[in-house]
Amino acid sequence: MTSLATKCQAVSTILERLCLSGAGALLVINLATVMVGVFSRFFRPPIWTTDLAKITLVWMVMLAAAPALKHGEHMAITILVNRLPQRSRRLVCGIRTIAFMSILLLMIWLGAQYAYKMRLFTIMTLGITKSLPLMAIPVGMGLMLVEYTLQQFIPPDEALQQPHAETSAMHKQHTEETSL
Repeated sequence: MTSLATKCQAVSTILERLCLSGAGALLVINLATVMVGVFSRFFRPPIWTTDLAKITLVWMVMLAAAPALKHGEHMAITILVNRLPQRSRRLVCGIRTIAFMSILLLMIWLGAQYAYKMRLFTIMTLGITKSLPLMAIPVGMGLMLVEYTLQQFIPPDEALQQPHAETSAMHKQHTEETSL
């Protein structure tokens, strides 16, 4: 494995651990918030539990999206691509990579713009700016873009040595693309 591939794999592993640690912490906060909201309904329920649960859920999902992408857990329809001749398959896979990266960049740009526009508004129950929950989209998409870019530099054989990667559709797909 080349030096670049080794560094990309190390950064990818660190990124995955950080994302999953953050998502796990948010899951605990989300569960605690929901439990407080449910059990306090019989007494005097705090009004902030619903908003905090929504915000932690969105951030949790967006943080976990990059590791899910790494392990091929996002939906992909490859039935038509797999039936193409090798040369056409390589072209379609290249177009798909460019399109995916372009969509991620667009979502980062639009999400950041919208969060910036909402910076002056406040979530009254929590006393925080609306930009905080809205930043989950550009941050999550940015993490996915970084992860996807890193995976482009990791050889498929080496990527398969990562935990749980033997079932990874992304790495299998990358193997098909590079073997053409």
